[in-house]
Amino acid sequence: MKDKPVSLNEGLCHKIGQTIGNHKLRDDFYNREFLSITLDVETKLRMHFFAVAICHQTHTLHHPGLNLWGWDYLEHAFIEIAKYHKELINPAFLINLSVNKLSALLRPHFSTDQKPENCTLDRLDERSALMIGASGFISKNYNGKITELIEICGQKLYNNGKGLYETLRGMEAFSDPLQKKSTFLIKLLEEGGLIKIQDHKNFIPIMDYHMQRVLMRMGCVEIIDPELHGHLIKRKPVESDEDIRTACIEAFKIIALVSGHPITKMNDFFWSLGRSCCNETTLCKDGICDKNPCTFTQIVDIKSHNYCIFQKDCKGFRDDKYRNLWQPIIETHFY
Repeated sequence: MKDKPVSLNEGLCHKIGQTIGNHKLRDDFYNREFLSITLDVETKLRMHFFAVAICHQTHTLHHPGLNLWGWDYLEHAFIEIAKYHKELINPAFLINLSVNKLSALLRPHFSTDQKPENCTLDRLDERSALMIGASGFISKNYNGKITELIEICGQKLYNNGKGLYETLRGMEAFSDPLQKKSTFLIKLLEEGGLIKIQDHKNFIPIMDYHMQRVLMRMGCVEIIDPELHGHLIKRKPVESDEDIRTACIEAFKIIALVSGHPITKMNDFFWSLGRSCCNETTLCKDGICDKNPCTFTQIVDIKSHNYCIFQKDCKGFRDDKYRNLWQPIIETHFY
């Protein structure tokens, strides 16, 4: 049997969990407009649902004027859509559109000047197809209403085939076997007061490329296979990210347990870290973050950001072999 190309450093996960346990998340992060906006319940559910459905690989998505990148820009755009263009999140409207037509309608919402040709959201036909496919599923099975889907799921992730995890994976947009988009959506719905999950123990940690990069650089997930390590250092495409991503999820389970924070909050600590402090530049070595203001300080309540709170245990702080690791380069709509 071939050895696994990655391994889990449980001792280091415990240390990182202890550090996380000494910090809190900012209350105002959970009071932002995307979560607190006043809308009728169905519209608010649709806003969350479709924003998450197309939230993957948003490397090019940027609004320079508002200094918004990736998910922050998605939030901004879908707030505007929910307020003024509800038809674009209405399954009954979407199922009658072609992919090209929906792409054309979405382009102005992801352009700084509302000109379609200046749209910065790439792979738009793919994202449109996911929205139309999800609309067909909702229309066929739940009368076009996400409120009905939520009600039938019984506030559970698993519920004899009718739980949220079980139901959402019936759509291509949420078909990731490791449930990244599903968990992220449900997390947002809880934080927005739209649902209260009864079986939290069944949550699978959210795992995207930023968090994989951070956990590998820290050494919580060790890359054993030399060829794989070389691919990650050189940022060469890999055939599969399954081993790395699965190990990263197991790392988060340990870190969350040790920290005392809910498993869904690992996203808020580590996504913000990977997005700003541990990206193309690293706070520990370059002294600056990729984003200004730094996403980590916007979400995590820390008094000073002159150094990374993890560097005392992080292997990447001391060793280029870790610090130069990059996330798996792979084509996916799972995250």
